[in-house]
Amino acid sequence: MNINIKIMANMEKLVSRIVIIWIVIISITISSLYNHMNETGANYYRFGPHDDFLIIGIQINTTGKYFTVVLYCFINSLIRTSIHNVLSPWLINSVQDINIVKPKQIRGFAYEVTNVVTIYNWVDWYVYMNLLLAQVDLFLTEMFADVLMSVLTTYYYLNTEPEKEKEIEDEPITTTNPMILDEEIYEI
Repeated sequence: MNINIKIMANMEKLVSRIVIIWIVIISITISSLYNHMNETGANYYRFGPHDDFLIIGIQINTTGKYFTVVLYCFINSLIRTSIHNVLSPWLINSVQDINIVKPKQIRGFAYEVTNVVTIYNWVDWYVYMNLLLAQVDLFLTEMFADVLMSVLTTYYYLNTEPEKEKEIEDEPITTTNPMILDEEIYEI
């Protein structure tokens, strides 16, 4: 079993190092192309508010609007990374793993998390594309917040001791069916 863990750790390390090299190559390529861009392309690499800085048709030309957008990017990145580092793994490991028995108590919450993640991903995708393609400082804000939240989440998981397994009671729980709008109560 230690051999499998060692091989897996080596594979993850290899993939991580390949991705680091790829990021460096992309960064160097983009940096070297900057001098060859037209004015429209070069405008992407500005910072701060400008008269031609538009997001979803809204002109971001004042400091107040700009900092509102930057704050939105920062908070939204924290939420997105929380979903990717906390909720998505929970769905995969607690709900979608067909090799484990699911406690009945998680069923309502599983539908809630599934719907929240799905709806958020679509809304985020729409806003995210408009933000990231507007100006490089928003991209950098999003990236910084993602890295910050990923480090905090990883720190939490690496430093949290596992809880002792609690006995799952087979008592029926009452919940509403998230697929029915008239709030009928079902016993699961």
